[in-house]
Amino acid sequence: MKLHWEDVNARARGLATHLLRREALDALAQLPDLAAIGAALRSHGYPLEEGEAAPEALELALRRMAAVRLRVLARWSGSRVEPLAVLFEDEDRRSLRALLRGAVQGAPAEARLAGLVPTPALPERALSQLAALPTPAAIAALLTAWGNSYGSALLAVASGGEPDLFTLEVTVNHTFAARASGAAGRAPRLAAHVRETIDLENAHTAILLATEGKDVVPKDVFLPGGSRIAIADFELAASAGDVASAGRKLAAAFAGTPLAPPLAQLSHDPAALEDAVLRARIRHLTLMSRQAPLGPAPLLAYVLRLRAETVDVQRIIWGRALQVSPATIMNDLVSV
Repeated sequence: MKLHWEDVNARARGLATHLLRREALDALAQLPDLAAIGAALRSHGYPLEEGEAAPEALELALRRMAAVRLRVLARWSGSRVEPLAVLFEDEDRRSLRALLRGAVQGAPAEARLAGLVPTPALPERALSQLAALPTPAAIAALLTAWGNSYGSALLAVASGGEPDLFTLEVTVNHTFAARASGAAGRAPRLAAHVRETIDLENAHTAILLATEGKDVVPKDVFLPGGSRIAIADFELAASAGDVASAGRKLAAAFAGTPLAPPLAQLSHDPAALEDAVLRARIRHLTLMSRQAPLGPAPLLAYVLRLRAETVDVQRIIWGRALQVSPATIMNDLVSV
């Protein structure tokens, strides 16, 4: 049966009117202190007490706002929530990788939660419980007890004295790729978005292998299910030896798409790639929303714009807390 998106697209468009435009984000970054930023966020509907100025409280309000918006989409999606695994579980896998990293590094629970967006499957309380656990094995065990599919996948690799963080993250990615690919089968445009997401994850992994020289067999960490990056492309980029060379090799696989330029222009900082890719995907999906308004493009565009806003407001909060100049903060914003 063909899936229809008109109603949930209408809700996404309505929610999008409440997102902060780029000029509003620039103005936010130029405010004199965190108290002024808190007041501005409160005026935009963020759940903050009057006079709140602690950066931790501002970020918590940011995360709660994103969670409310995702819950609204999940409620309106109804039976289409399963095909939308690429949206909701994409946030979950980001959260799980951050939580596992924090456990391996022994980071404080509060630091592990920074930037994580609660979802219907992993709400705020669940993330807080996971962040308080001392080891990846404990995280995997609790997820398994909750019936979360990522838990059972992680149990085997999380056990033992010192689990390897890279292996844990690859396991999360493999689980996400398999679940998202299977769930999107009935929706061709969603399936295309899943394939693109898998290709981009493979690109990030290949760049990591090229720069850090991890002692792994590339085919063991390659995610199946993409459409652009074949295993041969992946192995070639992983053996490139530096970021720029790996980026150029991967850009060839994306030739003719909006994602080729960010890869081709990659220099020395792999972290900059995620921002550039997010901008490119938002622009492309915004265009697709006009060309194919009855498909899921408006919904996909909204969710990526929500992610961009979350990243940007977090950078503004902590940038101003650390007395970073407004010009530097504005230059690093993702929203277009």
